[in-house]
Amino acid sequence: MQKLKRWPKSAGLFILALAVGCSPKFTEESKAEYNLVHNDGGSALGYHPASGVGLLTIDRFAFKDMNKNGILDDYEDWRLSADKRAKDLASKMSVEEMAGLMLYSAHQSIPGGGRSFFGPVTYNGKPYAESGASPSDLSDAQKKFLKEDNLRHVLITSVESPEVAARWNNNAQAMVEGIGMGIPVNTSSDPRHGSDTYAEYNAGAGGAISMWPGTLGIAASFDPDLMLQFGVIGSKEYRALGITTALSPQIDLATEPRWSRFDGTMGEDPDLAADMARAYIDGFQSSDHGWGYQSVNAMVKHWPGGGPE
Repeated sequence: MQKLKRWPKSAGLFILALAVGCSPKFTEESKAEYNLVHNDGGSALGYHPASGVGLLTIDRFAFKDMNKNGILDDYEDWRLSADKRAKDLASKMSVEEMAGLMLYSAHQSIPGGGRSFFGPVTYNGKPYAESGASPSDLSDAQKKFLKEDNLRHVLITSVESPEVAARWNNNAQAMVEGIGMGIPVNTSSDPRHGSDTYAEYNAGAGGAISMWPGTLGIAASFDPDLMLQFGVIGSKEYRALGITTALSPQIDLATEPRWSRFDGTMGEDPDLAADMARAYIDGFQSSDHGWGYQSVNAMVKHWPGGGPE
C-alpha cells in the first residue's frame, strides 16, 4: 500500500493565503428592484439586472460597466477623483447628450393626472385612469424626454405616496442606466415640507412627510440651529423619496410684502437671511461625515436681482 505524502504545514498555509488573496473584495446582494454591491472599504454600487449594465472586476473590486464596452473607463472608476471622472465622461459624450444635461423637465406629478396642476398625461397612449399602469410607471412623456432628449434633470411635484415616489425613481434610474453612458436621473423638488398645496411652486407640499413652518416662519425663531435641524431631517426624507436636489433655499430678501413669493424668503434682514441660508444648506448637504448618501444638493435661488428687488 502506497503511503500518502504529507505536505508541510507551511505549504497548506501558503495555499490558504493564495486563495484568500484571490478572493473578490466585494459582495453582491439582490434587492426587490435592484442589485446592491458592497466594495470592501470602497464605493457601494447599485444597478438594475435588466438594464444591460454588468460588473467589471478589477483588482478584485467591482465596477459598473456603464457604457457596456467591456473595459473600465475613468468615469466608471470610483477610486478616481470626481474631477477626473467628470472630464473623462465629458470627453466621451455627444453634443446631443451634453445638450440634454442642460434641460429641465416640466413639472411631473407621480402618477400623472389626478392631483396635478399640469395638463394631461398619458401611459401607453391612454390617460392614467384608463391605462392600467402602476402609479410608479413612467409616463409616455417621461420615457420620451429621458431617451430621445437625453434629459436627466426631473422636477417632481405631488406624489401618491413615498413608496410610489421611491419606486418611480428606481424605474427611471433603471431605464437611463441602459442608455448611452448610463448617466443617472437627478430628481429635484421645490420645497415640500409645508402643510398646504396652494401654488404651482409648492405643488408637492402637504405630503406624507414631516411638516414645518415655511422658511420665513423658521427664520422668525432667529435660531440657525433650528434651520439646520430642519435641513438634516428634510434631506433624509428627500432621499427616501428619491430626490437628490432641493430647489431651495430661496434667499431673496423680503423687501416687498405684495410679492407672492414673500413667504418663501428668510426675511428682510440680510445678515439673518445669510445665517439661515447657511444653516439650511449645511443641513441638506451634510451627511454623517460631510457629503454622503443622505446628502441633498441645495440649489440656491433666485438669480441676483430676482424676486421683488
